[in-house]
Amino acid sequence: MIIVRPEAYRQYPVGRTHFVLVLEKALADFFRLEGGSRYEQCATVTAGPGRTLGDILRTEVPDNSDVLVIATADALLTAPSADIGPGRTVAVVRAGQGPLALDQAGTVLTALEKADPDEVRARADKLTAALDASGGLQIEEALTGSVARLTYDRPTWSRTDGGLFQPGAVRTAPTGRLRLAADLTGTALSGQITVKGWPVVRARSASADRRHEIYEQLTGLSHYPLVLTVENGAVTDLKAAATGSGTAAGELERLFAEHPDHALVSGIEFGLSTGTQPLPFNTEGNSAATGKATVSAHIVLGALPQTPYQLTLACSTSTVTALGGAEALAGAGTESGEARPRRRMNRVSSASCGCH
Repeated sequence: MIIVRPEAYRQYPVGRTHFVLVLEKALADFFRLEGGSRYEQCATVTAGPGRTLGDILRTEVPDNSDVLVIATADALLTAPSADIGPGRTVAVVRAGQGPLALDQAGTVLTALEKADPDEVRARADKLTAALDASGGLQIEEALTGSVARLTYDRPTWSRTDGGLFQPGAVRTAPTGRLRLAADLTGTALSGQITVKGWPVVRARSASADRRHEIYEQLTGLSHYPLVLTVENGAVTDLKAAATGSGTAAGELERLFAEHPDHALVSGIEFGLSTGTQPLPFNTEGNSAATGKATVSAHIVLGALPQTPYQLTLACSTSTVTALGGAEALAGAGTESGEARPRRRMNRVSSASCGCH
């Protein structure tokens, strides 16, 4: 039995009188809501097949409520603003599938309890201030020797999930992400980027959804790096370091062939929650997790809903600095402990992976 403790979730703003836990019917027997003194009333709503989150919010959730949804169905993980209303604060946890799905959901809830929204906000403020004062950023990886630079006239943040859940919108738990837009006029990303770490795969719609299949093909990146060559914001070449990343390269090439805009780098995403650790399943918490770093870095390929899928690929061994600056703002350079060895790795292409 997994305990849901709304008293421990500091991400919800103070002042709501009700807490509502919405559970997909298939999950209802595995979670228990534990009340406390923060809310006057706590309740659980079970969502049967065919229900939507919008319908539940309109008919079963008081206006002055904090809401947490745990579900697998896309229809329960998002809702129109008109159905949410200005008084409700809604956070969602996408439950996984398979024998470890419940353990994974429990891990996400534990991360939600551990995440400190004040620390997340402090990291967000420091990062945005540094990049506001710069004309761009540099992403460098010591072992592969890869270097990429993003230049801009002024930074544009396309996602500001900085510690607290906001009323009137659906937020994904755990919180703590900033996304710098990299696909706008006046921005230019070029060079080589090394991706390594657990990926996140999102889909435009549930129809013809290959999220699980794509994610599985990309999991080799959790152990093996892949070097992407980027020219003016588009991936033009892939170099695999080993068979594991070769499989990932082949999957990326298939996606690029299906829809060329999957090769466009739409953003640089930063994870800000040290209470969240990368997890071996397809959860958006992986992009919020800092891992061993103070702030993690990721690149985003594709852009929903223009592309069928959107991929967030970790750059766990790379360091992000402001252009012309020496201080590490995100990535490996912000890890505590001994510095990484500065040696080079021979870059090779696997003959059987479809890489160039």
